[in-house]
Amino acid sequence: MAISIFLPVALLGYLSYGKSKEQLESVSSQFLEDNVRLNAQQINNFFVNVEKQSQNMMASLELQKVLTKKPPKTYSEEVSFINRMIEIIIQRQGPYELYVIPKDMRNYPNYMKLINTNKIELRPKLFELAFQQQGKGVWFHVWDENTKKPVFIYIRAVRSSYYYEPIGVIAYQIPDDTLREEFVLPSSFHNYQMMMVDSEDKIISHPNANLYNQKYSTTGGWSTADMKLNEQGWKLIAAVPTKDLTGNIDQIQNFTVWIVIGSLLFISLFLSLIVRSLTLPIKRLVTHMVKVRTGALGHFGYNDSRTDEIGQLVRGYNQMISGMSDMLERTKEMEADKRRHELETLNHQINPHFFYNTLDAIKWRAESANQNNIASMVTKLANLLRFSLNNDKEWTTVEREIEHARNYLEIELLRSNRAFQMYFQVDPETIKLKVIKLILQPIMENAVKHGINKLPEGKGKIRLTVKRSDLDIIFIIEDNGPGSSEPIELEVYNDGESERQHGIGLSNVNKRLKLHFGNDYGIHIQSNPGQGFRVQLRHPIISEV
Repeated sequence: MAISIFLPVALLGYLSYGKSKEQLESVSSQFLEDNVRLNAQQINNFFVNVEKQSQNMMASLELQKVLTKKPPKTYSEEVSFINRMIEIIIQRQGPYELYVIPKDMRNYPNYMKLINTNKIELRPKLFELAFQQQGKGVWFHVWDENTKKPVFIYIRAVRSSYYYEPIGVIAYQIPDDTLREEFVLPSSFHNYQMMMVDSEDKIISHPNANLYNQKYSTTGGWSTADMKLNEQGWKLIAAVPTKDLTGNIDQIQNFTVWIVIGSLLFISLFLSLIVRSLTLPIKRLVTHMVKVRTGALGHFGYNDSRTDEIGQLVRGYNQMISGMSDMLERTKEMEADKRRHELETLNHQINPHFFYNTLDAIKWRAESANQNNIASMVTKLANLLRFSLNNDKEWTTVEREIEHARNYLEIELLRSNRAFQMYFQVDPETIKLKVIKLILQPIMENAVKHGINKLPEGKGKIRLTVKRSDLDIIFIIEDNGPGSSEPIELEVYNDGESERQHGIGLSNVNKRLKLHFGNDYGIHIQSNPGQGFRVQLRHPIISEV
């Protein structure tokens, strides 16, 4: 009896050990290939993103104008060139370090001094290489003596949109650390290495930066997999010690033997009891838990009269399900009430003091003298009030929202006798699109109060730009006021000093956008001390009204 049980189980254990070893080696090899394929896709996506950034930069008409102008002949002309170029780079730089270099850089000595070109190495061959790519860019790598690590550089020629002649070069400079952040490495293998080599199998990226530019060669005891990255012959290589993948085979063998022996000792005594009393109920409970994970909250049906651990577990589990169901319902109701109340509060939070001050100004003018602009002020103020109230409707169009903001600015011109200039640049495709109401006027009010009013008479400028970006509408409001020397946090605009300095308008608009559409939408502020204040508002495209 004992022999008839022991021999088959022992043979099964031996066969399982051999099969497990083969499968482990096969899975390890497939694991390496899958991981290197995943990381190659990550790196290629990274390269594509950089190329898209360069395409966006090359599409700039302002950049075309600056590079096609004749080289500066005086120091002041070169300073004007530098200021304009810096402005273009800041607007379109993106997340990577960007350089724009004119074709004949010898005519721009002061501009070249401002550029950190230690890594780019501005040589004529570099320009020739970029100009030969026929509209494409090229990647190369250099060693950075400052960080003692490689740096990857993507260069691309900028060509005239009229004659297709090269007029300059753009270059993106990316540290090796930034590129390596794209790698997805398995946390369970401490000796796992991911590296990149060029077309000559020389290492260009490695966890150990000291191996840069050394010839890569496979050695015994390592399992590797590689994949080509780009047309320049770069490859991505994943390497891990074979022992880390397969483990200690002797330990697996000894463990298998002890498992077989232990199993034989207990199988005949407790198998029936375990299957009947524990295994089957737990298996059913686990199956029920899987359904609960999909969102189907329901009680586990079982014999409630059991007083053992299984019965206690089932009763406790069912009580937990009941509590979760009640808590979810209460949470849904609370969140719905909270969101409704926040929206109502924010929609009525816009400071009405401006309307009161305007009415006081009209009264003063009427009492002082019979001026022709009083009728205009009254008309525009009536339009403001009508738009703001509008039977509590929360939605309007881009066209009406812009007209509301224009009315506000024109009233400010009449009310304060403080001249400033207004510029509106609106994409015609956006004017009929649907937006939430009162998102521009608070920002215009902030620009007048904290920007234009702090400038000499007639020097103030406010610019509104409206454009479409994929599935979003972008509003950009800029003024040439003194800006802010302190970092601005919209989250604290309704608390303390920030509220006194900037009011609640920006915070109100930002919160309403996020409550309606999520954290991807709202306001982004860019303030340069002494150079103005810039607010970018992102609103999703809903539909035409």
